[in-house]
Amino acid sequence: MTSNAAEMPKPVSDATPEPLAGTMPDPSIGLQVRVVELLCSRICHDLVSPVAAIANGVELLGEMGADGLNDALGLLGHSARQASVRLQAFRLCYGAGGSESLVSGKMIYEAFLHFIESDRVKLDWDLMNDVPDEDLNPGFFKILLNAMLFARECLIRGGTVAVKKDGMTMRVTATGETVTIREGMAEALSGALPVSQLTPKTVHPYVTHAFARHFGFPLTLEAGENTLTLTLTYTPADPVAETELPDLA
Repeated sequence: MTSNAAEMPKPVSDATPEPLAGTMPDPSIGLQVRVVELLCSRICHDLVSPVAAIANGVELLGEMGADGLNDALGLLGHSARQASVRLQAFRLCYGAGGSESLVSGKMIYEAFLHFIESDRVKLDWDLMNDVPDEDLNPGFFKILLNAMLFARECLIRGGTVAVKKDGMTMRVTATGETVTIREGMAEALSGALPVSQLTPKTVHPYVTHAFARHFGFPLTLEAGENTLTLTLTYTPADPVAETELPDLA
């Protein structure tokens, strides 16, 4: 016979329940998540200005109509191009596309040249006919572009980024009136800066070091008066083993 009485609730235990499998925090994952967060912050920071300018151009067009058409279109065109060239550079620097064997020196040259077109920075590049692309391992040009952007960021008041071949090395040299390596950047580039101390400014050299280790290209930094040089050693192409990025914490 079935009882119609309501079932009594089970008593609640004061004991702490056992965590489900896989739900415990993993500190190593947390460190890598911080790197991803900071890298995204850096990318967003560099894209905010041109994207906001596009929005301003659309607003200007709506307010002024035909009278402001030329000004609005000029603002839209310039800002859209800035956003586009930065995205292309970030794709090669941080994305999987930069590691592909199809990436060439010409692509890196053009990406950096477009990136600095609104800067007071000039590019001195002599690699176009000096280094056959097919002799370089995948990932080399990714690291080279990262090194070039590091050099450009240190040119506070403009200057020149020179990329030269010297035997089995590439040298990326920044020269200018004021060459400044901000706090933590050199340590991040050498892998000596703990992840807990990373900032959006230092995450770029941090991942540059990580990529250099991952793909097996030694990368060093030397600084002098109003100059700095990043030296990237390369080797003829060999199959690259699929490995995870090293934990640089």
